[in-house]
Amino acid sequence: MTCPILSIMYLRGMLKAFHSNRTFVLILIPVIILAFYFLNDIFVYHHIEKATSFGLWGELELKKGLLSSLPALFLVGAGAILLNNLYNRNEFIEKNNYLPSILYVLFLSFFHAFYFIDGIGIAQFFLLISLTQLFLLDQKIDGRKTVFNAAFYYGVASTFFPLLYMGFPFLFLIIWVNRPFVLRESLLTITGLLVPLLYAALYSYFFGVAIGLTDLNSSSKEIFTIDMWVVIGGIISLLIIGLKQSLQKMQVGSIRIKKIFRMLLLLTIFLFALFLLDVLTYRKVQSMSLLFIPLTLVFPYSFGEKKPELIPSILFYLIFAIAVSKFFIPFNDLAF
Repeated sequence: MTCPILSIMYLRGMLKAFHSNRTFVLILIPVIILAFYFLNDIFVYHHIEKATSFGLWGELELKKGLLSSLPALFLVGAGAILLNNLYNRNEFIEKNNYLPSILYVLFLSFFHAFYFIDGIGIAQFFLLISLTQLFLLDQKIDGRKTVFNAAFYYGVASTFFPLLYMGFPFLFLIIWVNRPFVLRESLLTITGLLVPLLYAALYSYFFGVAIGLTDLNSSSKEIFTIDMWVVIGGIISLLIIGLKQSLQKMQVGSIRIKKIFRMLLLLTIFLFALFLLDVLTYRKVQSMSLLFIPLTLVFPYSFGEKKPELIPSILFYLIFAIAVSKFFIPFNDLAF
């Protein structure tokens, strides 16, 4: 009886710590990531695939071990810290908080790419870097270098997860939220998108990499299990709880924060459409993980500003409990 009580107290204290303005809590991010990794290594809920897809770069046969897991764990940790830095630097709320990092790690822990390197995991990281560049755009500052960098990183992400190529029009729309239409910048955007594709094409040609329809997607075969429905339920619940505060922020916030919200909305619409396409065409769910890039920037609004509110806190504890218990309960045998 003592162990569950201590676990609840630890989670409660951890949530408060990440909700506060204490930078040192980021030290816990690699600890939590490694804890999830060791749980999966011992109880083997997520399995490594025989052939790991890296999009246009082809496939590799990886064996279970540190070589296949360490790069994935590093990308998740680096992505969480980069995302949180993006959140605090752009002043989504008045004072810094570190909820985006823990929420990003928590939700990604339900996905295969958290535990094993995969094309979609690499794509996620470069998509996040692209977003950091897009947030630097300003109507008063020359944006040529920034739009090229944003497009280049997006292009790199697309070579690892080719379904992202369908988002090129959305990338232009996101740029035009912060910048007027400038022909030279648009040409640089196109150039930035095409350069990684050219390198991938040359690599495929010289190394004889054959690209099939299966290479356009994640190599994971994980489908709709109970834990995936928990993730969907968590997303919807947090968005509903934080809707009022998010709308208030959009109304009273600065012109810059309003533009950022428009950018995130456009990115969310595209990634959600991509997820639906992935489900209907390939019967896969891994692309849902990409949604956590824009969503974890708005999730913290659900928890309140001064201290974590009761309902979102209970929801956090519940999701965390299921994220851990899935290693002991065979949710992956209960698909829908």
